[in-house]
Amino acid sequence: MAVDAGAQAGVASASKVTPSSPAGNGSVDASPRRQSAASSVARPSDDLVDHLDENILSWFKKRNGDTLKGALAFVPWVLQQAHAEGGLDKNQIVIHKGDGAVVFSDASGFTALTERLAKKSDGAELLSSCLTNFFTPLIDIINAYRGDVIKFSGDALTVYFQAVDDTKSSKYNHVVPPHGTWGLPDLGTMATAVLRACACCIEIHKRLHMFDTGVDSVKLCLHIGIGCGEVHILQVGGIVPPETHVPRCEYFIAGNPIEQISIAEPLAQNGETCLSPQAWVHVRDCVVEGPPLEERRDFHLLLRMDESKYTFPTIKHAAMENDDRMSQQFKMQHLPIIRRYIPSAVYKQIECGTLTYVNEMRNISSIFISGHGLDVMSEKGPGIVQELVASVQNSCYQHEGTLNKFLIDDKGMLFLLVFGLPPLVHTDDPTRAVLACFDMVKVFKRLQLDGKFGVTTGRSYCGVCGSARRMEYTVLGDCVNLSARLMSHAPKMGILCDDKTKLRCTTEIIFNALAPIKVKGKENAIPIFQPAKKEASTLVGLTSQMKISFPWHQNAFGGMSSGGLSVGEFQEGVIRLCSIKSWQGIAKASEMLGGGFRKEIHNDQPLPIPDPGKIAAMPKGSPFAEGGVVVIEGPTGIGKIEVAEHMVTHAMVSFRMFPVVGSMGPRPGDSVRLGCELLRSTIGSIRAVRGANSEALPEDDFEALKKLVDKKSKVMVRLALLQQVLDKTKGADQMNQDKSKECLDISLAVVIELLSTFTRENSVIMTLQFEYGTSLFPKNSEDQEIFWKTVTVLYNDFIKVQPADSKPRLMMLVCRDSNPKNIAVETARKANSLMRLEGLDQANIAEYMSSYLNLPDSDQNLIPSPLRHFVSQVTLGNPLYIRETIDQLREHHIQVNQGAGGQVRNVECKDIDKVNVSQWGHTAMVGNTVCKLEALDPLESAVLKMSTCFAGAFTLGDLAASTCSRWADSTNFDFLRLFQAIQRLVETNVVDAVEPPQDDLRADTAGGPNARKLQYFQTRNVLIRSVGGAMVLEAQKKSVKRQALIDRALSRELPAKMAILAIKRNAQHIPWYYEQAFRRMT
Repeated sequence: MAVDAGAQAGVASASKVTPSSPAGNGSVDASPRRQSAASSVARPSDDLVDHLDENILSWFKKRNGDTLKGALAFVPWVLQQAHAEGGLDKNQIVIHKGDGAVVFSDASGFTALTERLAKKSDGAELLSSCLTNFFTPLIDIINAYRGDVIKFSGDALTVYFQAVDDTKSSKYNHVVPPHGTWGLPDLGTMATAVLRACACCIEIHKRLHMFDTGVDSVKLCLHIGIGCGEVHILQVGGIVPPETHVPRCEYFIAGNPIEQISIAEPLAQNGETCLSPQAWVHVRDCVVEGPPLEERRDFHLLLRMDESKYTFPTIKHAAMENDDRMSQQFKMQHLPIIRRYIPSAVYKQIECGTLTYVNEMRNISSIFISGHGLDVMSEKGPGIVQELVASVQNSCYQHEGTLNKFLIDDKGMLFLLVFGLPPLVHTDDPTRAVLACFDMVKVFKRLQLDGKFGVTTGRSYCGVCGSARRMEYTVLGDCVNLSARLMSHAPKMGILCDDKTKLRCTTEIIFNALAPIKVKGKENAIPIFQPAKKEASTLVGLTSQMKISFPWHQNAFGGMSSGGLSVGEFQEGVIRLCSIKSWQGIAKASEMLGGGFRKEIHNDQPLPIPDPGKIAAMPKGSPFAEGGVVVIEGPTGIGKIEVAEHMVTHAMVSFRMFPVVGSMGPRPGDSVRLGCELLRSTIGSIRAVRGANSEALPEDDFEALKKLVDKKSKVMVRLALLQQVLDKTKGADQMNQDKSKECLDISLAVVIELLSTFTRENSVIMTLQFEYGTSLFPKNSEDQEIFWKTVTVLYNDFIKVQPADSKPRLMMLVCRDSNPKNIAVETARKANSLMRLEGLDQANIAEYMSSYLNLPDSDQNLIPSPLRHFVSQVTLGNPLYIRETIDQLREHHIQVNQGAGGQVRNVECKDIDKVNVSQWGHTAMVGNTVCKLEALDPLESAVLKMSTCFAGAFTLGDLAASTCSRWADSTNFDFLRLFQAIQRLVETNVVDAVEPPQDDLRADTAGGPNARKLQYFQTRNVLIRSVGGAMVLEAQKKSVKRQALIDRALSRELPAKMAILAIKRNAQHIPWYYEQAFRRMT
């Protein structure tokens, strides 16, 4: 991150970093600032350069040089040429127009290789090694012939051999023609480009045909197609992803050669190259043709060069001699431009020097999209494709996914989107992928284009593909291939999903089973499903059966399939948690309600609403008596919903406070739902009061609304828009952003008007819930801003203006983290009605476990101590995590034994110390932990992973031994960056600062006048330790331990030996022959 402010902070802190002891043990005597050089590497500002030590300047130059070298591998030469020619402006779509040959090289064998390695624990390491070994010589050959790798399409390459006039180059010797054979005339720019492409393909086949991967006899083969003609390079997109501030641009190649190679490449068998008619015309006198193609006589197989005229070594030598592309290479100041074309997570890894951690096998959801109906080469084509890609990026980024590939071939446009790539990892990625498809269908319809969508979920290789010269971040595997197959079978504007996607989606999606289909690469027919959005329930608030229907009864929040639970099961959860009297959450709620928890009102039966004259006494000073705001906040699963449901129900049956509810999240664009729920629940409460008398309201909510709103009201003229919201047949889902905002504004105005009248005789408790769900970057969400604006409007126009003769008006906010600057939240804080829920303590955990295990009288003594200790350590008192842990342990590790009469005798616990928590990836506990760790900065993530390799405490020097060893020419800046990463992990309670172990002798051996006290750290959180440790490859674990042991041994032994050596060096030394001479003289 090239930020001068960060560099200055790093420079300011660097002078305070000193490895203690003569050898240095990596202790730091000052707490670093977050904006310093820990994650920023930049050239210091010019006014500092003159005052910096040469060592500091060289550190900046080296770090930035390494970043530039790594980043250059992710951009093709044609982008650098376009920038040098002034054609890479952000608003310019067509950045290059030229002529040349285009080669498409596809490799067979990669799918089999990926499938076999995906089953191995070190599969990512082996596959990464195979990819590097194969692509390094391949790309070196292409680069030697002046080819430019434009795109990696999985295991395939698209290469551009630009037609350039080398005779005008400053490197041209004016003796040997550009084709490399002396004595033969120049062929011209296009023919030379095609000739180079042919020679390149011949050498590739000679060197890489039947490439042995070394894995179960799997061999890789290439079949290649060549075309030529006019070529355009376009850049599109430019939307900012949620995890960064840098816009993301996609580039692609278009033109007639793309259509040619799409025909030529399938005609070639393994080890063959096929030329299009347009390319053959230029080289038919230069090469020898292979056997004719019966199905396409106009296409030609390439056998070999006509060696009486041309050979591939001479062609390659001439191409290298005249290659002047280095003159147009990006420089250090162009890093901000390069970043636009590199995934932000990958760029951070390059910047931090941790790119090796990118390659891994992980579970992802992939989407292939095929788009038709657009000619990119037409006059309006570039503008339409820009709007399409930007809209697809928006849809993808709103659901926190990644657009991995965009390209164009003869079949149209092709998108590859991936959900589950770091740092955007969620437990509900399959659901996000399907919901994004629904949004993108609207995009294609709006632009009058045809689209087909395929969605799959599974384990795939995610990492860099290529060599040090040219690489891309990609995904490979059977799961990815299958999504492409489903896409090709999907109907127009249709979405097809596989069975794993269906299984792992939340209940927000309904799947319709279709007839199984046969696809390429699969022996048996595979089951396929067509997804559809689950319709929102019209039952919200107080129903006609006198029950309260809460939004969380219907919607799946937090990545959980909560919509699959019945109302009775939800109420059982309320009873189980809120019955723990000593829990901080229910204790505070009981204080405000003026009474303890009432189990009998949570039984899924009609609620006994008291008559106006029989209302229970409300505690003085409570917001339930006087009106005001209550805020309930806390992390996912901590009990917010259970407490809120109890408080609303208790207020209804005790204080006759009628419920009004509304919710937003966790999906984007939920403002319409918020307005709709507020309207329906308001109408429901009014309908319940009016009953079946002459003033009874119609069952249809819109008809009831027309009857309730005053004909003279200002909102009456805008009421028609609400019909689209309340009537599901009107298509509220099709509203654009402006219409949604207008609809919410009208809904709020109507709700405020109706409730202002209603509260003259009846109390109201308005519950508003904002759920982030599994979203990692809510700060970038527009929905968050909309929600808090809604809260402000309702507070200012309804709660705050409560008349003296009005019944109490109470607002309850339920959220993960409240907005401290919001006026309603400030009011709750001042009134001491802001509840920050915390986990259960040790005693509460045991009581909750016994209740969940259905032990008689919740007898805690029946729970074995090892089980109680394990659950306490893993869950940290989170009720949701406790339930999930018990459910998982019930399968193999715990058993509830019952007697003859069904009475529980005891609970058995076995092999609890052998439980591998990291394998519970389908649970919210492990899934959310994975998401949290994946969202860390690369260096922080690397530090955490290394820390899990140590069973006990570790020091900065232990970690530095693997990344920036003091014995390997590292600098104080390297130690500073590492120390700051540790400090941030300590601040977020991921890693703990601990006291020195008694058996660690390093503190005793680190003496000296300049020595500083060693700081020790440890990853104590069992859940984080287990999940983080599972992310580290076995080879990496061994390396970290080995390097730390070596570093400790050197720190312990080397200083004394160095001191002895220094004494010897300072002692006067007389050569032995002089010594012998002196002795003879005496």
